[in-house]
Amino acid sequence: MTGRLFFDTNILIYALDPKDPAKRSMSMEVITKALTQGRLVVSPQILNECVWVAAYRKKLVPPADIERYLSAFHHACTAPLDVETHRLAIRVSAKHRLSWWDSIALASALQARCQAYVSEDMRDGQAVESLTIINPFGPRARATLALT
Repeated sequence: MTGRLFFDTNILIYALDPKDPAKRSMSMEVITKALTQGRLVVSPQILNECVWVAAYRKKLVPPADIERYLSAFHHACTAPLDVETHRLAIRVSAKHRLSWWDSIALASALQARCQAYVSEDMRDGQAVESLTIINPFGPRARATLALT
């Protein structure tokens, strides 16, 4: 799989979280490689969720410092979040019986023509429309993501 990779909030958060060193290391690795290869994609929703989770809910980063971390992703924030995203999310949520917030992110990924959705929150290998869900902590992740 060599296409664009949409990263869910949880993967960006694991890269900051010292509580699970293995997941932190793997998150940092896949993020760095995907960024370097120009394949990482996020939406404004993902960046906004990162602010809330990292700076306020989990307190992994002081609120004043979260922008420094997220600035690495600003150029990758190319997935839309607009009325069409909203409409598509309604259909994705109904068809696949997914949570509303996941459906919005998936709709953004679909609009951005991503090949995969990198997340720990859904079933590894699951297909959602043209997206494949990839758990970066799963046994097939390195080979599937082609991040070498």
